[in-house]
Amino acid sequence: MSSFARTAFAVAIAASLFGYIYFVESKKDPKSETPDEGSGKREKVFTGFDKLKVKSLTLKKRGGDLVEVEKNGESWALVSPREIPADAGEIATLLDALQGLETEDVLSEGASDLAPFGLSEPRVAVSVVAEGAPKPFEFELGDSVPAGFSLFARVPGKPQLFTVSSTLENTLSKSAFDLRDRRLIKVKKADIRSVAVVEKGKNAFKLVRGAPGEDEWKVETPVTTRAARWTVDSFLGLIENLRMESIVTEQAAPPDLAKHGLGATARRLILGLDESKSLTLEIGKKTDDGKYYAREGTSKLVATISAALADDLDKGLKNLRATRLLDVAAYEVTAFDVASGGVTKTFTKSTTKEKDGVEEVLWKAAAPAKDASQQKASDALFAIGGLDAAEFIDAPKNLSAYGLDSPALRVTLKFDGDKKADWFEVALKGEEAFGRRRDDSSIIRLDKTKAEALITSFTALGS
Repeated sequence: MSSFARTAFAVAIAASLFGYIYFVESKKDPKSETPDEGSGKREKVFTGFDKLKVKSLTLKKRGGDLVEVEKNGESWALVSPREIPADAGEIATLLDALQGLETEDVLSEGASDLAPFGLSEPRVAVSVVAEGAPKPFEFELGDSVPAGFSLFARVPGKPQLFTVSSTLENTLSKSAFDLRDRRLIKVKKADIRSVAVVEKGKNAFKLVRGAPGEDEWKVETPVTTRAARWTVDSFLGLIENLRMESIVTEQAAPPDLAKHGLGATARRLILGLDESKSLTLEIGKKTDDGKYYAREGTSKLVATISAALADDLDKGLKNLRATRLLDVAAYEVTAFDVASGGVTKTFTKSTTKEKDGVEEVLWKAAAPAKDASQQKASDALFAIGGLDAAEFIDAPKNLSAYGLDSPALRVTLKFDGDKKADWFEVALKGEEAFGRRRDDSSIIRLDKTKAEALITSFTALGS
């Protein structure tokens, strides 16, 4: 770049900055530049605004439809451009922003021409009706301040022109779709009792919530096995929080369903609820932008959803089954039996207070075994969760093929309350190690070194 070009570029930058400063400063009220009222003083736009008393809200975007929502009891509903349930969370965010809305800079106390600020046709116009307020709270958002990070704004009927943070635009520029209840299926994960997944017309797997005192979730088909608690919880969270990304059609005909991979050919999730009720979610083809077509099984509305749930389903059953020998919270165990070599030792948790008031945990053993220290018992219990399945054998031979007809170790764990006692077995067979657990039809292939360490940690207790 030549020296002339560099000079010209610098001049252009300086002119741009000067233009911005002149534009903003020339619009400010000279009275605001007093020691008590500096240009940076922030003030609440609305006084007396209480989001809990709001009865209705109207939004009008430049060039867009009028969007109106009303509160009915504790719920919200869109009434324009059409009557449908609204998303209370989205509206709460919007009302929070209005209640906390502050001015940044006051530019004028009586601008006659609003066009230069984008306020003759506002970018967003808001009107809020609240209980007890004599008139609606109104607010208009204009264009961006040149070379700045603010937006011009005003309250209709008042002479003051001011700026607000540009982040407000994302909060207020909501369409009817943004404010509608975008849940594709309305369900809480706590209400789901079972999940059956159908792939290409065939049952892929089924999860069932356990009875009181049992594991929270288990796999019922195609094999009876344990489910990974936290992985299932995350999976159910994806179902509960599923939202429409867009609406393809609200009145899909059979040819439309087939076109989008829905109907008979869809991947289906059948959610069992209380009182023998159920919901069905259909997931169809992948869209060009990486989303999926989907619908609630009885609805004609076809929407797109994010890929997260479909991606989780693609991982299959192996993603949802419990891979640890047992998931054990050591602090919940109140007693345990250790059976090995034809001898069974029983240990019961006992808590005593030392002279200094500190509680000490001791595992009392039945004679002739000796008591076990908290440290050694805890180490053994923690080691259970550190032993993962190297492989699941879902169609096992008889137990003798794995040495489990005479296991090297069987541990039975007991808990307070109505939680069901749990157990596992570990066996060594040649150069391999195997295990099995309560309510599981599979045999688990284990790492032999870790299995031997687990056996030692338990059999050494009370010696």
